[in-house]
Amino acid sequence: MNKQQFLNALAEALKKLPREERYRTLSYYDELIDDRIEDGQNEYAVVESLGSPEAIAGDIFGSEEAEKTKKEYGKGAKIWIIVLLILGFPLWGSLLLVAVLLVLVAYILLYLPIVILGALALGFLGASVLGIVGTPFLIAEIGIQNSAGGIFQCGSSIALLGLSILCTVALVYTTKGIVRASKAIWRGCTAGFRKRRIAG
Repeated sequence: MNKQQFLNALAEALKKLPREERYRTLSYYDELIDDRIEDGQNEYAVVESLGSPEAIAGDIFGSEEAEKTKKEYGKGAKIWIIVLLILGFPLWGSLLLVAVLLVLVAYILLYLPIVILGALALGFLGASVLGIVGTPFLIAEIGIQNSAGGIFQCGSSIALLGLSILCTVALVYTTKGIVRASKAIWRGCTAGFRKRRIAG
């Protein structure tokens, strides 16, 4: 059987298919045979290797039946899935809530050092400003002769200002590190979902 006879027989066997799908299938086999002939194979050998047109049509109709069955099964399965989701909500809903709360707590704990360092930096800064501004008033109150308390307060205020600067520097580096860490954690959490979506 040559190529044209094969295609005519295949077209006859595929009469029940919709016209567009029949032409698509015939075009596929036409190109397939032409490609193999261009590769140096014999036309009759190529047609023989494809099998009979009736067998090909049987495979195509069999796969269509399987698709119809899958669609019918899919409708019933979707209904059962919805029913199971509704009935199982007390279980999976509470588990989902716990998972969301755990993630929220993890993020709160992750960002807690930023809040603590920020509060310390502001507290030390406020105390140092008050100490430095209050030093002249303290010296005026206790007198120049007993100014050791005023000098101590001024020195303590400068030390608090240094602590405030240290906390600010630590806050900047900690913030950068925590933001990087939280991005990495988020990428790690969403990577599993992305892989499932690509696989699905």
